[in-house]
Amino acid sequence: MKKKIIAIIMAAVTVTACASVFADDTIKVFVNGEQVSFAELDPYIDNDHTLVPMREIFEALGADVEWDGETRTIISYDPVSDVSVTMQIDSDVMFVNETPIELETPPTIPADSSTTVVPVRAVAEGMNSVVGWDEATRTVTVIKEIAK
Repeated sequence: MKKKIIAIIMAAVTVTACASVFADDTIKVFVNGEQVSFAELDPYIDNDHTLVPMREIFEALGADVEWDGETRTIISYDPVSDVSVTMQIDSDVMFVNETPIELETPPTIPADSSTTVVPVRAVAEGMNSVVGWDEATRTVTVIKEIAK
């Protein structure tokens, strides 16, 4: 009987420990020290790039964002820094103030989702921000330069 109780306790401890490890897989994104909250879809890594829902990241960076469903195009503009970013779903080219920039991972709409995701580093750097990644805490930090 004691062996069964010990086995059950050990199994519970193992499950709890595994749950803690999996909970650490969450990717956090901070812009200027404020954690960005993603309502519909959590950030994830694809092709070694962190993808995040477009609306939340553009708005956290202070930009207005629009979606053209007909052309599947993201159109963003930051009036403070006078930077526009345009991206099209599945296109490996992003335009920053009409200058083309090649993307290693294009924006996409994941299967079973209606949320558009974009590569956070490309978007943030396109909007004059510095981006960092901490593998240990799975945290993206973005520092947006303030226009002078």
